[in-house]
Amino acid sequence: MSQVKFLSITLVVCVLLAACASPGRSYTESTMQETLEIEILPNTSKMFVYRLRWPEDKVPNLVHIERDAGPRHEYARGGVDVGRSTQLRLSENAAYVVKRMGYCKEGFLEIDSSMSRYHLWLKGECKDGATDADHKQFGEKQILPVKFNR
Repeated sequence: MSQVKFLSITLVVCVLLAACASPGRSYTESTMQETLEIEILPNTSKMFVYRLRWPEDKVPNLVHIERDAGPRHEYARGGVDVGRSTQLRLSENAAYVVKRMGYCKEGFLEIDSSMSRYHLWLKGECKDGATDADHKQFGEKQILPVKFNR
């Protein structure tokens, strides 16, 4: 009996550790469009803007009279419910994307950010300067769609 209990506890701990260690991103399962705008400056600074944006044709008219005071669903109206954790989740997303795409190898400094229901963005500067390889891979300025195979 104690061996079964030990194995059950071990299994639960392993599952929890695996879930916490996974580099998950927020809001990517929605229909928001994810992009990384990059610019390499003449002084080798690597700037970027990470964006999550709801498609323009999906954004409802902002003039809306709410008649139903019933329960609300997080994505019922589309977009993101901006709350206390939104800034952290946006920053984690940006860190994951710039590292995984090979743009910022040593992290970044956050310069500015903005969060609204239909548009989240974070502007940053990589801690590492641009190399010749970065110039060849990324050019001077472009907007890259963010697509990762699962």
